[in-house]
Amino acid sequence: MQAADPLTAPAPSVTHREVIFRLQAAIDAALAPVLPALAAEPFALLDFPDHANVGDSAIWLGELAWLTRNAGRAPALTCRFDDPADRLDRLPPGPILLHGGGNFGDVWPQHQLFREAVLARFPGRPVVQMPQSIHYADAAALARTARVIERHGAFTLLVRDRPSLELARRHFPCEARLCPDMAFALGELPRPAAPDLDVLRLLRTDREAVGGPAPADLPADWPVEDWLTDDPGLYRAALRRTRLGAVLSLDPRRLGRAARGLDLANRLARARLGRGVAQLSRARFVITDRLHVHVVATLLGLPHAFLDNSYGKIGRFADSFGTGWNGCSRAASLAEAVAVARRHLAIAGG
Repeated sequence: MQAADPLTAPAPSVTHREVIFRLQAAIDAALAPVLPALAAEPFALLDFPDHANVGDSAIWLGELAWLTRNAGRAPALTCRFDDPADRLDRLPPGPILLHGGGNFGDVWPQHQLFREAVLARFPGRPVVQMPQSIHYADAAALARTARVIERHGAFTLLVRDRPSLELARRHFPCEARLCPDMAFALGELPRPAAPDLDVLRLLRTDREAVGGPAPADLPADWPVEDWLTDDPGLYRAALRRTRLGAVLSLDPRRLGRAARGLDLANRLARARLGRGVAQLSRARFVITDRLHVHVVATLLGLPHAFLDNSYGKIGRFADSFGTGWNGCSRAASLAEAVAVARRHLAIAGG
């Protein structure tokens, strides 16, 4: 009889801490081949996710945490996908890292076009794509990406599920490896306050949503929300604190444009993740179809049930890395997730 795969074998008695530690070790192993180059000289981390979606900020901060902890330095330069092209003229000499997430393919084409532009502009220079999920609906777009990767010649692609790995190895002439989502590099997160509601339904309102009717007898005090809205004044406050911090530091290195850009990015990401953590922590149980609600809830040790998104991203990730634990359930429908939530509340209340 074949031994069970340690990444995917079901383990209903596993705690959230065990999942976190195992996936952090898998991240370390996947990134080990590029670590010497990152530790040797300054590098860039491009495509900062400057939008309100909490999940991308969790990934960004996980990337920063891993790089600081293991390479001993933060990126020397970052940029957004829509920054002026001359921003890349100031790239440091080390590898180019591209922010991870779920936008490799044609679901969110602006980010894919940016990464392909980076590959085309810097042929032969080491570029590492941090862990991504891959999805293409258009065969022509897939073929275009393959051509860009072939012409570049020094691209490493990290993916966060096995179907993405199979697609990459079948179509892309580059090194491709499996690596967990970088948000797990944050480690366990504290819950900032005690919960004040039983169930929060945090469900997608964007193009990846599956939708479907809620059960007719759903309790009125189980609110439905998303996490795509920034706090008012966030950007202005972060920019002011970045400028003030640079001046008060009396450190000329913090006054440069690249250093201030990274500081601003990190302030925005920390504020967005903090908003998401506070939003989730209000609940005793969460129902979601967002991958990073599943991830952040795991980092918080927060019981939850997850549904899949429009193209199976969450299930693919959970199956590839065995992210289930004794407070987490996978549901095939919203009605099933509601039933799981009710059972949890009944047990916890008893």
